[in-house]
Amino acid sequence: MNENMKNEIEKYAEVIGVTLEEASAIFESIVADNSLDVDIEEQLLVARSVFRSKFGQARARLKKETEGGETPKSTEYTGPTYTQKAQGFFWSVEQATDWEERNRDTLLAEYQRDGVSLLHLGKVAMAVQLEDGRYEVTLIKEGESNVKVMEKLPDTNPMQVDDDRWIIPVDDRKAWNNGQANPSYGKPLPANRWQRTLHFVGKVTDGEYQKYQLRVNGEQAKDFSPRTFAWCEFDCVPNSNNPTNLSARKDGSTVASLSYLDSEEDTLEVIQTVLSDKISALTSLDSYHSDHSHKQYNERLVVTDGSVANMNLQAYDNGNRVIFLSDLNADFDYEGEGFSSTACWVPSHVDIDFGIGSNVIVAGRTSQREVDGELSNVSINVLGLYVVDRHGSADVYVQPQEDNNDLWF
Repeated sequence: MNENMKNEIEKYAEVIGVTLEEASAIFESIVADNSLDVDIEEQLLVARSVFRSKFGQARARLKKETEGGETPKSTEYTGPTYTQKAQGFFWSVEQATDWEERNRDTLLAEYQRDGVSLLHLGKVAMAVQLEDGRYEVTLIKEGESNVKVMEKLPDTNPMQVDDDRWIIPVDDRKAWNNGQANPSYGKPLPANRWQRTLHFVGKVTDGEYQKYQLRVNGEQAKDFSPRTFAWCEFDCVPNSNNPTNLSARKDGSTVASLSYLDSEEDTLEVIQTVLSDKISALTSLDSYHSDHSHKQYNERLVVTDGSVANMNLQAYDNGNRVIFLSDLNADFDYEGEGFSSTACWVPSHVDIDFGIGSNVIVAGRTSQREVDGELSNVSINVLGLYVVDRHGSADVYVQPQEDNNDLWF
């Protein structure tokens, strides 16, 4: 256990007047009930925050009992867990990302440029296969070279860079952001680190409707893609420092708890109220994209609506299909190119169960590329979709009249 946390547990026992075992049991209950991994800095901070809250409650109760002439009672953790219930709807669901795969790609590119520097920076270990089949592994840690002969390489997807050589990504962070030592420093990074971010509008417990972000980590993130703009509820863990950031429990109970609801709320009204700063008219997407392109990635989201003028349901290599939206109230430029619709790239996890002529709301990120020195029309990478008025059939599609690839970034 983290040394600073041990000291806080000892102080809890001393001030409240319980045994060290009882104080430790309170902390362990918090960790277990909320499925926290205290080797991860953010989750340790959550556990510590709840533990301190319990200390405050215990001290206040102790003071009250003492002032009232009562004999102080033994303290044990019987309060509610940090898990809370969220109700509302997801309006954007990001693709799941394997951050370790991205990290390996980056390290491999760095190794090809300057492998010696990469090794000396402590970002990777170098493994060389010996004649007897074993491996000589070199790791530079805190400026010192450490060499060890191993029977086999760690099962963390080492990257082969030559016939007899592999590089093994390792954790090069000596300490966390708060200054505490990182117990994983110098150890191999895991083979995978899946993560998915979901954008949610709703209430947590008895709060008001507002925007939230739900972060899902681990293998469960790969397949968790709930329907967008469908009312639902699920269990989650709010961040103690920023309650609008929600985390899924690592034991899978958040994913398992998701259930869809029959809500009497007006979905369109909630969208217009809570997501008002994300809404743009289809004809104003160019300006919206320009105004928001400098913002952080999670802030560059847009919500717009239009009529489906065309669609191509034949999936591209990345699984995307494309629908074209037009604004029926906008003027049509017969003197121009004659094609005044916006391409919306729809990923495989978003259902297309409507046809041409349907009115839909899409949420996603705007994109614009430069072609032959000129900017193309803004397109949308769809993360959520809501059918306002359904027409036609998704089984029938019309081939677009222009090359779609020019619209993709």
